[in-house]
Amino acid sequence: MPKKIAPAFQFIGNHPALDFINTKIAVGGQPVELLCSWEDVLEWLSLMNFYTKEQLNAVIQKWEYGKGESLVEEAIELRKSMLTMVQNRTRNMEVSEEDMSCINKVLQEQVITTKLIRTDHRFAAEKQVALRKPSDLLIPVAEAAVDLFCHYDIRLIKKCENPACVLYFYDNSRNSTRRWCSQKTCGNRMKVTAYLERHKNKDTKES
Repeated sequence: MPKKIAPAFQFIGNHPALDFINTKIAVGGQPVELLCSWEDVLEWLSLMNFYTKEQLNAVIQKWEYGKGESLVEEAIELRKSMLTMVQNRTRNMEVSEEDMSCINKVLQEQVITTKLIRTDHRFAAEKQVALRKPSDLLIPVAEAAVDLFCHYDIRLIKKCENPACVLYFYDNSRNSTRRWCSQKTCGNRMKVTAYLERHKNKDTKES
């Protein structure tokens, strides 16, 4: 039997906020959660280059296992609010204060420190966010959400046109004609489905 390939993170959104929303996918028409543990959250943050592995290893050692697990719940709660906001805005619906508060809650207690450093005979200011508790790790995600809603054209946020797919992307294609999360996966599947449907209708008419 062929070896089953475990679902992996999808980075097709053209924006970090959408890639975070896409951490819950659909396989065979069923929802699949990719953020099942705090290790999953840390891996995603690392793959997005929000933090280095060294930074993540250093802070996680300070927290007990239970505190690390709370990160999963907070990440999923943040993702849910971000998804609801995207869905509502793309449908020209109002965004709730509750969903915006979920984003603001992550940001409101952040502590930013600035350090003077020297690089290549120059001075520079290095800013760092103090990571005092697990939810602080989600600050770059919340900032990405603010960036998406404030600086991007909501009309170009699209859901893959495959009805069985739940992935979102920002359409920066020429003439804004992108329809699929991936041409190789959903695009090909839908083209094959359309081809078979056309031939089925043709055969029905001829019979």
